[in-house]
Amino acid sequence: MRKILYLSIVVIGLVACNSSTETSENTNKTDTPVIPRDAIPIIYNEYLLAQGNVDSVQGSFLVDLGSDRLFLDSFFVHTSLFKSYKSEQSSISGVGNTTQNANEIKDSIHFAFNRLKYQTSNVTVADLKCIGGDLIDGLIGTDLLAGSVLEINYAYEYIRIFDNIDSADTAGYKVIHMKKINNFFCIPLSIKVSADVTINGDFVIDTGSPGSEITTSVANKNDLKNKIKRKIRYYTAHGGVGGESSGYDFYSESLQIAGFCLKDPTMSFSADTFGILSKDKYMGLIGNNILERFDIMFDFKNIDLYIRPNKDFNKPFVLDRFGFYYIDRSKTMGGWIITGLVENSQAEKLGLQVDDKIVSVNGIPVNKISYKDQVDDFSKIDKVKFVIKNAQGTRTVEYKLTPIL
Repeated sequence: MRKILYLSIVVIGLVACNSSTETSENTNKTDTPVIPRDAIPIIYNEYLLAQGNVDSVQGSFLVDLGSDRLFLDSFFVHTSLFKSYKSEQSSISGVGNTTQNANEIKDSIHFAFNRLKYQTSNVTVADLKCIGGDLIDGLIGTDLLAGSVLEINYAYEYIRIFDNIDSADTAGYKVIHMKKINNFFCIPLSIKVSADVTINGDFVIDTGSPGSEITTSVANKNDLKNKIKRKIRYYTAHGGVGGESSGYDFYSESLQIAGFCLKDPTMSFSADTFGILSKDKYMGLIGNNILERFDIMFDFKNIDLYIRPNKDFNKPFVLDRFGFYYIDRSKTMGGWIITGLVENSQAEKLGLQVDDKIVSVNGIPVNKISYKDQVDDFSKIDKVKFVIKNAQGTRTVEYKLTPIL
């Protein structure tokens, strides 16, 4: 292992972002992907998805470091596994204001993920597709990776697994010692919310979350609802396994992580009264909108996070312009399902509602639009025309895409 600079776990929050000198020196600028032979391909579409198999049935699994074990989607279990398991009813909570009914499989399940072989008799079966869409057949938590090192390369969409950190090339990385709080792995961040509010503390690393969010407790203590003037309120029926969730999106001034400074990052603060975003044992969640700007290695044995900027480090942060949130259920439900809306957005004013089904965009059936095109092409257009179906029938909605905030 190469010698690494170990950082203090204390982050000083009032230091302003430096000019681009240190950032440019530490950022990997190459545009030519160098993918190692032992790499495991992933799909990155705000979630990290890798192929695995359950009792020899292949599926697509979300790599979720905000969870500690294996979860299976209920649709995947009922339509793909073709096996009757002993189970008992349970309930689970997470992001969201309520709990979700679930089943706990008590029979042994064999899960294979690349060279990892895992056997467990306590696997939770829950409705995961309603949160993340058709690509998600289950999720892989940190228990499956215990004692190993997980490398995540967001920029070129692969992961690697090592037996120990000495087997990995750590050149150019900085390292943060993580803290474990209630089975969550946390790192210290400093977020300059506004000129007079800076939040310092431990944030949960959550690769199962597309965005980054401050807890309700921390938001209330810092009076963010009144102190942040430019913000937008959102509400969703499927914020996480806990169902309904709400909060506010905004641009913070800066975010400091491991000595690196991100300018104008998009953040949220929660208004949930229940679930993990209502807690006060940590400051919030750091999700993929921040993590995707780094090459990352998780050393679960030593509880260390290795981090270095990648080619997307200086990519501008942009809030979505649609004014609503959706999941791609084109395979199982014949369309994109609206799961939440931005208050006072064009979408809300034109009458879009949670559970509406979008069947085409600008004349293209949604089942013909890949997950890559949903990100790349939509960032380039200025006007959208949706064909929407719901219990009242079919209608067309058309509007210009403008910055929501």
